[in-house]
Amino acid sequence: MAAAARRRPETPAQRNFRLIGEAAEIITGWTLVRERLRAAHVPDGEGRCRGCTSQMRSAPLWPCALALVAHAEAPDSAHRVRTSHKAGPV
Repeated sequence: MAAAARRRPETPAQRNFRLIGEAAEIITGWTLVRERLRAAHVPDGEGRCRGCTSQMRSAPLWPCALALVAHAEAPDSAHRVRTSHKAGPV
């Protein structure tokens, strides 16, 4: 295979973005699940997710992964978004 034809390996940020999109696509028709996720995973006064609780560590900054899934629209293959300037081409 020619060097120009090889794809670069997916970065962790690109993989996470892809997986969140896939999960959002799966639950698109599950309106009750989406609404419950949207209701539970909201920011608190410190900008952390109220729905993500743990006795071992503090809650992640909002939006957490589940909030992203619940609020994501169905992926549009014509419109691809880079997750950060470090992520490289998608």
